[in-house]
Amino acid sequence: MDLRLVIMGLLMKGPAHGYDLKQTLERELSPFFEVSATPLYYTLKKLEQEGVVTKWSTVSGRRPKKFVYSLTAKGQEEIKELLLKNITYLHRPSFNLDISLYFLNFLHPQDVVKTLKGRLRELRKVKFLLDRQKKGLKLDAAMRREYIITAHNIRFTEAEMEFVQDLIETFSQGRFDEANVFNGVKEDHDRR
Repeated sequence: MDLRLVIMGLLMKGPAHGYDLKQTLERELSPFFEVSATPLYYTLKKLEQEGVVTKWSTVSGRRPKKFVYSLTAKGQEEIKELLLKNITYLHRPSFNLDISLYFLNFLHPQDVVKTLKGRLRELRKVKFLLDRQKKGLKLDAAMRREYIITAHNIRFTEAEMEFVQDLIETFSQGRFDEANVFNGVKEDHDRR
């Protein structure tokens, strides 16, 4: 996910301190996006240099000064364009698993099965957490975006789990079987 897009999107809600942006990222977007403070502040600085974000300092009592960031008019127009463009952007997801699959001929099938079972366990944990998150969401207008994102992530995780299970079955048998690997991939899934 593009940190630039996320920061500008959060600033659409109104001005915010860098720390507030980080807290919002952790609180609201952590299931979908992970970021540390360093790239956050670096990106804010770049956005300011580009003229899409402005900043000013505030002081509260004896606390050190804080910077407040806000979108400029240019930034407000740019984020709207970026959000709409991002909806149609069809970049193929990158899976680390694909690199390992490419070099499978260097691995013993038993090691592959053992490791794939570990991946499946982790995917089940992710699915459990997503299901729990879904239960905590209400189907109302205020939570609509979180509900949609959670549903998308659940479907994505379920598809990955199914594929990994097929791979485990294929490698447990000690042979490559095209029918097993492409199990579940049907031509009628094309909804054009």
